[in-house]
Amino acid sequence: MSIIKSTFENLEKVNSKALVTYTVAGDPNLDTSEKIISEIVSSGADIIEIGVPFSDPMSEGPVIQMAHERSLINKTSLTDILSLSKKLKKKFKTTPIVLMGYFNTFINSLNSTKSNHDINEDICSELKKNGVDGLIIVDLPYEESEAIFKKLSKFEIDLIRLISPTTNDLRINEIISNSSGFLYYVSLKGITGANIDSYDELKKRVHKIKNSSNIPVVVGFGIKDQETASNMSSFADGVVVGSAIVDMIGDFEKEEHKVILNKISKFVGDIKSSIQ
Repeated sequence: MSIIKSTFENLEKVNSKALVTYTVAGDPNLDTSEKIISEIVSSGADIIEIGVPFSDPMSEGPVIQMAHERSLINKTSLTDILSLSKKLKKKFKTTPIVLMGYFNTFINSLNSTKSNHDINEDICSELKKNGVDGLIIVDLPYEESEAIFKKLSKFEIDLIRLISPTTNDLRINEIISNSSGFLYYVSLKGITGANIDSYDELKKRVHKIKNSSNIPVVVGFGIKDQETASNMSSFADGVVVGSAIVDMIGDFEKEEHKVILNKISKFVGDIKSSIQ
């Protein structure tokens, strides 16, 4: 059983929902990333999602785009991120770590032979030994998903897939067949950090997905406070909070680090308490 699956099962036993938090590795720098994520876990996060910086992140609002830019200025590499993941796994053995990135990043950074354009078993092994429990590959071609899903599964690494409001029923079923860990439902058609328009429509959509699968459904995009987190968690198995945390991280250049860490800690603790 994967660590992500066991996390959801343990949460269900105590009638709680999953808090998934997103930060960009290397923002504002790698050492501070480790401190921030450690604070987040200690404050109640159940699953850690770490963004792999990319020059043109899809569907990201200005807050997260700027975080990617700050990380790239620091020349943060996937090798650096795996080192960070390994350190975090030593500290928090039972907390799942998920990397969110783009297909070419994983291929070009970890495929030592460069002989084929694929996530091979050597890459899967490298991810696993550095504490990675799940992957979200934002631009994963559907044609590649089944083969990659099978390879990752051998190493108990979950392939977490995105479903959007515009994904049709046929494609949803195809996605479910090559997914594990949890399904990441994007709550709106816009960018990260935008506002949610209709909870009723969102609730119907999530229930429909849940009725088609036994994989937990987690909702992200637009969750920025206790109210939105509470509303979402009333019908989903968990929530993803990203932009609100990354926005605070953006203040590291202007404010004392301890003050910002305390703000992040309180925010995460408040969100977790609202989804119990």
